[in-house]
Amino acid sequence: MDYETIISEKFPNCNVEVIKPDFFELDMLAEYIADDIVVYNPHSIIVYRHMIRFLVNVGEKGKIYYLDGFSDEDLKVIHAGLLQSTWKSDTKINLYKNANPDKDVLGL
Repeated sequence: MDYETIISEKFPNCNVEVIKPDFFELDMLAEYIADDIVVYNPHSIIVYRHMIRFLVNVGEKGKIYYLDGFSDEDLKVIHAGLLQSTWKSDTKINLYKNANPDKDVLGL
C-alpha cells in the first residue's frame, strides 16, 4: 500500500515520511523523530500505534511519520524514546497505543 500518497492526500498540509524497519536501528529511529520535534516545534504529538503526527499552529506545515511493518514491541521502544525525549519540553504526547490508524484515521 502506498501510505505516503494516501496520507498526503488526506493531510495536504503535512510532510509525510514512511519508514520501514530496515531503515534505522530502533534507538536511532526514535532519536531521528525526536530531532524533527526541534525542527517542527509541534504543540502536541499524536501517536496512533504506527502513525505519528506532529500538530503545529495553523498555517504551518506539520509532519507525519508512518512506521510501516514494525512489530508492537518495536513500536513500544520507539514510543518510549519519544516520551523520554519530550518529557522536559512543552510538547504534549497523546499515545493511543491500541489505535488502528488505517481504520481510525485514514478510513481504509
